[in-house]
Amino acid sequence: MSDGRPAQDFIDAYEVLGVDPGARQEDIKAAYRRMAARHHPDVASGDQRSATARMQTINIAYGLVAQPELRRRYDRLRRARLTRTAIADADEVWADLLYAAGRWVGRRSPTRRGGWYGAGYTVGRWLRT
Repeated sequence: MSDGRPAQDFIDAYEVLGVDPGARQEDIKAAYRRMAARHHPDVASGDQRSATARMQTINIAYGLVAQPELRRRYDRLRRARLTRTAIADADEVWADLLYAAGRWVGRRSPTRRGGWYGAGYTVGRWLRT
């Protein structure tokens, strides 16, 4: 990414909020409020640090899609990221296939050749007689 952060830090805001990418702004706001009410550190039981981290992630996700202009920019970035990931996965699959094909083509057969060639008959011998 251009800000120097690793690619693993990409937040899929729609996945975090549990909404469809085509959801209306009202639905996104309602999902945010539901998630905030359930995961807020004052309400959530358990580890305070993990609840705080989860709430920060929810806030960041909502901030990315709360305003229409930011949401359009985020959607462009998300599409580019998904495309880049799909291309990288396809490149990895092709590399594995080509490596396997190269190993298969380059291997030598341990079995002895049979038929006329195994008996010593070659085209040159047939032509000389």
